[in-house]
Amino acid sequence: MKEPVGFIGLGNMGLGMAKNLLKGGFPVIGFDVRRETLEEIRGLGGQAAGSPFEVAQKARISILVVLNFDQIEEVVFGKQGMKEGLRAGDILIVSSTIAPSQIRNLGQRIEPYGAQVLDAPISGGKEGAEAGTLSIMVGGQKENYERCLPILQAMGKNIYYLGALGNGLSLKLVNNLLVAVNNLAVAEAVSLGAQAGLDPKLILEVIPKSAGDSWMFRNRAYRMVDRDFACRGELDILVKDLGYVLEMAKSIKQPLVLSSLAREIYQMASNLGYGKEDDSAVVKAVETMAGFKI
Repeated sequence: MKEPVGFIGLGNMGLGMAKNLLKGGFPVIGFDVRRETLEEIRGLGGQAAGSPFEVAQKARISILVVLNFDQIEEVVFGKQGMKEGLRAGDILIVSSTIAPSQIRNLGQRIEPYGAQVLDAPISGGKEGAEAGTLSIMVGGQKENYERCLPILQAMGKNIYYLGALGNGLSLKLVNNLLVAVNNLAVAEAVSLGAQAGLDPKLILEVIPKSAGDSWMFRNRAYRMVDRDFACRGELDILVKDLGYVLEMAKSIKQPLVLSSLAREIYQMASNLGYGKEDDSAVVKAVETMAGFKI
């Protein structure tokens, strides 16, 4: 029988990941603040835990996919948190996007409990989480990575070991810089073309066959044209992640002009009320500035 895996955070990404662990034959002990997701995991053959502490008691390896570092701290060190259930040799796999400095801080703080951390941020969106095709970027001790590799392979298609703790997050932030700036460029391009009199459907047809094509264009442009802003990846998450990108750049004195401007526009979109919508809703901020709706 395969080793039980704890899973905390069964949201847009986490639920699909946990389902693929179950499909791969791993017993899953799940926890989330939403009761309906726990019932879904139980219905698929997993166990529903009553607290992070219970997860730590029942699993030697646990995956965290929560929103931010505050939530990680609450899960690990808060009331009924994991820390009291941790034992020597336990591993926490953190797949949340946080700052590299924060994951190193977490690693230092749980070391007295005998546990260790891998940072394993993910890319591929909700669709990739459900299909088990995520890219996973891993930092931490090599032996811990090798121990956890079968678990990671059950959730992702492209698994990369990047060395020291925090390196996975550094690369994820590089990726998210490209996601955010490219997404904004797509919004501006589609808005510009539509306001110039082009049929938006033709823009969607022509660009994927032209030099301006990108994965983000193919994935986000149709949502903007179709006004489909049902959340796959929350716009406010890019506000958060761009903050981490700029923090990382500041620590090494790297100027980031496009990223700085992009964060301001995403913040504007959030302030206009679109923060909980799909990140493609940044086009609404572009439209507000242009005085034109696609």
